[in-house]
Amino acid sequence: MIQSSNKIFCLLFVLLMMFTASCKQDDVKDEKLNKPNTEDVINTEDSEALLDKRIEENRYLQPDRKKFIDDMLEAGLASRIENPTGQPYIYVTEPFYLLSNSEQASMMNAIWYYYITEDRSVDVLTIYDHNTGNEIGSFGRKGLLIVE
Repeated sequence: MIQSSNKIFCLLFVLLMMFTASCKQDDVKDEKLNKPNTEDVINTEDSEALLDKRIEENRYLQPDRKKFIDDMLEAGLASRIENPTGQPYIYVTEPFYLLSNSEQASMMNAIWYYYITEDRSVDVLTIYDHNTGNEIGSFGRKGLLIVE
């Protein structure tokens, strides 16, 4: 059991390192989005244009994102990651809960970008607990939202 756990964390570390560069782009938001105008309203058209640009600039990462998804399944961090109807979802397992919020967000970011790059109608990645089947959160434009 301990050896299996070490294998999962080693694999996770390698995978997270691989995606650090691609995920950091979301941590550093465009200045327009960080500086509210006088009405405290973000221009939706500008944010959509920025997202479209980011998706196109990073489309080349799709094979790496797919490998990341496959490796998560193989390592046991998730039992299912699917998108049967244009609304992707993931069933996370116990090792997922041992990760920091930042690590969880990085993982969900890579998966969300994989699906939104292929289908711009994708709005959110829904996160379920494998053991209970309950929805525990989501990941989308607002980042990681986990139910407490």
